[in-house]
Amino acid sequence: MSTDTPAPFPPLRQTLWPMLLLFLAANFYSIDKAIVGVLAEPIKADLGIDDIRMGLLMGLAYSLLSGVCGLWLGSLVDRHVRKRVLGGAIIVWSVSTALGGLAPNFETFFVFRALVGLGEAAVAPAAMSLIADMFPPDRRGRALSAYLIGATIGTALSSVIPGAILAAQVHIALPGYGLVVPWRSAFLLCGIVGPAVGLAFLTIREPARRGLPAEAKAPARVGEKLAYLGRQRKLVVPLFAGFCLYYLAFVGVTSWTAPLLMRTYGLTLPQIANLLGLGMLVAGVSGYLLGGFAADTRKAGRIGLMAVLPLVALPTAFAGYAPGLGLAIAALATISLTTPMLNVAMNATVQEIVPNDMRGFSYAFLSVVAALPAGAGGPFAIAFVSEKVLGDPSRIAASFVLVVLPCLVLAAACFAAAARAYRSAPADGELARVIGASHL
Repeated sequence: MSTDTPAPFPPLRQTLWPMLLLFLAANFYSIDKAIVGVLAEPIKADLGIDDIRMGLLMGLAYSLLSGVCGLWLGSLVDRHVRKRVLGGAIIVWSVSTALGGLAPNFETFFVFRALVGLGEAAVAPAAMSLIADMFPPDRRGRALSAYLIGATIGTALSSVIPGAILAAQVHIALPGYGLVVPWRSAFLLCGIVGPAVGLAFLTIREPARRGLPAEAKAPARVGEKLAYLGRQRKLVVPLFAGFCLYYLAFVGVTSWTAPLLMRTYGLTLPQIANLLGLGMLVAGVSGYLLGGFAADTRKAGRIGLMAVLPLVALPTAFAGYAPGLGLAIAALATISLTTPMLNVAMNATVQEIVPNDMRGFSYAFLSVVAALPAGAGGPFAIAFVSEKVLGDPSRIAASFVLVVLPCLVLAAACFAAAARAYRSAPADGELARVIGASHL
């Protein structure tokens, strides 16, 4: 029950085990999300599909159920025990990843990827809500960074692990199925570990929800939550639009990075896997470390920082025209550097501008109106431009320029508009009161 005097935040020792599990969860969901793009070429060959259907597997399939059920999942996080939601979600997506490796055709693979997206859609709302209740405002940015570094490591491993499995030609014999080819073995091996982490979440101590009114009160209804976001539309609309545009570019890039490098330089996945994984790891970890300190120190300047980051990532659009593999990966690494910083700043900002009992819903709403179009549209847009507009899948480098460049420039403009709205908000208004409560 809430009281007038906020309870102290948990001591550091009580946060170590939950943070380790959140770190592992972020690691595993990044592997299971990105592995489809890394293995796009062998998946296409095995299932007999073109770039457009491959783009649907990388984007729409993953985003479909998470978008349809996202608001419900966010409300679930706001109403129920978060560790149970997290544990169940991890088990769902991990099992679905493993089963996807056995899919006989495009349609079955699509269904399993949709279930992966459904499970992972619950993770960010629950994780961000838990972190906000475990750490004071001046330490949340670094806590978010520690959690999200797991996602960066997972993204790097999503290249290294499949590359090693393909290089070793790992075949797994399953009773009743037969011999599993290496790309399918990668899905099986990456999916079987997650359920143990999901069960481990049941052992953590659920932190008390903070910033709630002292009097007993039912959680806000969906209509009330949407009404609040509507009242803050001068800030929320450009903020979420900028996030959508940025992620349209980012998801498109990460989904098609391996095919871009393989088609442009004529190399195989095992030949590029370690260098690609190392580049993403160094850039991503650096981005989260910098982003954590920036989120904790800049306060009102967070959104201004977000307006600059898409411009820093512009070299990514031209990665396919680099004179060598090393320079191409360096260009791609710019978006791997800026995305963690933008994630931390965005998550810290959303925590700050919405009431506590709206945090899970707000992250889910962000996913529906911003990340869902980006997740579905980014991979499809690059495939559509190269295959239908340019008429040649080998021209994927030009497709990067035509899709990624305008998205990043427009994202910067949207974040700049959001920064102006944040700075001009009345000091005695509703937004200011909510921001003040988030610092209790």
